[in-house]
Amino acid sequence: MRNFQKLVSRKLLNNIGYSLSFFVVLLVFTTMCLSFKAEDKAVMHTSKIEVSTLAALRDAVQKSNQMIVMAPGSYTLTSLPEGSRKLVCSGSNNLIDLSGVYVKVPVGAIKESYIVISGNHNTFKGGTFEDAYVNGLKEVTDFSRYNQDRSTLAFGLKGQAVLSVTGNDNIILNTKLTVRGSFPYGYGSIYGIGRDNVFGLDKRCGILINGKRNTVDGCEVQQEAFGHGIYMQQPADETLIKNTLVEGRMRPSADLYEETHPKDLPVRSDYMTKGKPIPKNVMYPLSEDGIRVYTHGGSVIVENCTVKKMRGGIRVYLASKATVTNSIAVDCGATNFNLPKNGKITGSSGNFTYAPLSDFRLSRSHQDIELTILPSPNAVGPHNLADVLGDNHHIVLHRSEGPIDQNLRPIVVKGKHSSIRNETEYPIVLEPSASNNTIVSFGKVTDHGTNNKITQIEQVQGD
Repeated sequence: MRNFQKLVSRKLLNNIGYSLSFFVVLLVFTTMCLSFKAEDKAVMHTSKIEVSTLAALRDAVQKSNQMIVMAPGSYTLTSLPEGSRKLVCSGSNNLIDLSGVYVKVPVGAIKESYIVISGNHNTFKGGTFEDAYVNGLKEVTDFSRYNQDRSTLAFGLKGQAVLSVTGNDNIILNTKLTVRGSFPYGYGSIYGIGRDNVFGLDKRCGILINGKRNTVDGCEVQQEAFGHGIYMQQPADETLIKNTLVEGRMRPSADLYEETHPKDLPVRSDYMTKGKPIPKNVMYPLSEDGIRVYTHGGSVIVENCTVKKMRGGIRVYLASKATVTNSIAVDCGATNFNLPKNGKITGSSGNFTYAPLSDFRLSRSHQDIELTILPSPNAVGPHNLADVLGDNHHIVLHRSEGPIDQNLRPIVVKGKHSSIRNETEYPIVLEPSASNNTIVSFGKVTDHGTNNKITQIEQVQGD
């Protein structure tokens, strides 16, 4: 019996020993795997490179696994020879630190993107890049003179962006772009934006993202040319844009009638656009969209961003998926927000000064929206506050602090099966096509639809 107990004890100890050994091996293997996985995602800098010329920077960013630091100071892109003025960051796993660096880019010095990040796992940090007019002009106010000097002022980039990201898993951090020099400029898109353009077209955009899992963080795009601020095109996906400002410029449409020189574009178009007279009561955005996703441009997350005075603000209705959080879109010329199907907005705000708060482009449905409406006392143009198209939305509209707005433009609902809580004074109008919606509203509700459930609240209450 004792021998049997010893045998059993010995086997148990051996089994425990094997189990402990297996556990130790498994733990070491798992730790190594996690280490390799983290190492694969991290930017690994095996050497530090200090540069003090654009030529040295251009050469350094083509290699990998470096910390590249450029000496703070002012530089000019034309210090590089013509034909070699592109900073192509084809290396990977680099930290490219341009903190305190200012680069002047004379308009006309290059017709292509002059910053291209084609490598992977890079951090492009800092840097102020300014497109500068060769005559020293800072802001275009005389659009007649500007557009007649196309060869030097209105040069364009063949539709490309100043900064292009084609690689994957890159971060653009704390970079500022001032984008200038396009043709035409000063008329928005009234003379066409594609092949149907009337007078020829040279865009100049800010940031183009084509790669996957790229991040734009803490950046600023002053968009003073016709083109997009930040936009995503195929095969982009899983893009994150946060803590970023995109700002354009606006112009009263009536100003176009003050251009009377025979070479001025309004004169050449007989003051017509798309077969109709140029309106005199709207504002034209002089650029395209602030944050834009094109078809097959993948998913996008927008966090803590501000877009001002662009054609479309946060215009992501063609994304495969979109989430917008704690962001602001104001004073845009076509719409301030729109979303794809199942898109979501939370903690964000916008106005309706020159265009609807949201236009629900292409009637995308199943949107989850929480927005604070900002008063727009100087609103111009015939638009509604919002046009709720599509079905099955969940919408909560908060009011901002302050007195009751007197500019009570309507929130127009045309779809079905949506839940809308309107905590603002702005009225809701349910069109004949609107049915089976549930409306709780502080503002007056007018129902021309069918089977809509309406609850009028006398004061704004918490959810």
